[in-house]
Amino acid sequence: MMIDLHIHTARCGHAAGRPSEYVAAARQAGLEVIAFTDHLALPDGYDPDGEYAMRPGELAEYVADVRKSAATGGPPRVLLGIEADWVPPYRAQTARAIAAYPFDVVLGSVHFLGDWAFDDPRLIDEWSLRDVAGAWDEYFEVFTQAASSGLFDVMAHPDLVKKFGHVPPGDLISLYDDVAAAMADAGVAVEVSSAGLRKPCREIYPSDDLLAAFRRAGVPVTTASDAHTPEEVGSGLGEVRAAVARAGYESIVYFEAREMREVPL
Repeated sequence: MMIDLHIHTARCGHAAGRPSEYVAAARQAGLEVIAFTDHLALPDGYDPDGEYAMRPGELAEYVADVRKSAATGGPPRVLLGIEADWVPPYRAQTARAIAAYPFDVVLGSVHFLGDWAFDDPRLIDEWSLRDVAGAWDEYFEVFTQAASSGLFDVMAHPDLVKKFGHVPPGDLISLYDDVAAAMADAGVAVEVSSAGLRKPCREIYPSDDLLAAFRRAGVPVTTASDAHTPEEVGSGLGEVRAAVARAGYESIVYFEAREMREVPL
């Protein structure tokens, strides 16, 4: 089954296109299941320019837009999702927003280390001031907190911290095994995303080594493009599916009403 469980629209502030355009693109690409997962509004102070996420108050309109696109009938099957940043002090606020609507799938993600949006190209110079190994340790500590929070069904782009090519030297297997064990304990799935192929790292999220660790730990996987334009829907899913098979997976998952559905790869 061809699944793209991570798609954005113009509502997220840094993408383009209406849901209907994404559905048409998905149909053209032969996708069977897609999920719209625009960014939930961030807490005050984290998105002053409105470029990281939808604005507060837009959630109801977003849900209505997705439902309208789903009402046209499939294929593809259109799921209502949301991507929510893990900002630890605001867990309760995030939980309330998620609970307000009947989402099919909730993606968790980490884009901030403290108040630093580490994947924002405009803030890339901050990397020159950081210890890369320290940033990675901090990122994965926050990432595993998010996975263990009970808020999310899937953790998105699990090694996003490598986006600009900053990777610490040495063997990362022990780190990866620890992350995978935490994911398994939390019962959360992980996304295998083609988005990294379109970024400076030029590599799927997660890397082969991290994906292999998830497989060893028994963490379920889903597939995604993290599309921000209709043209990106389904982009790179062939490479993603090959990576999933290479890691030893025989099935992938998606969610309906936040219940996991497993299908053959």
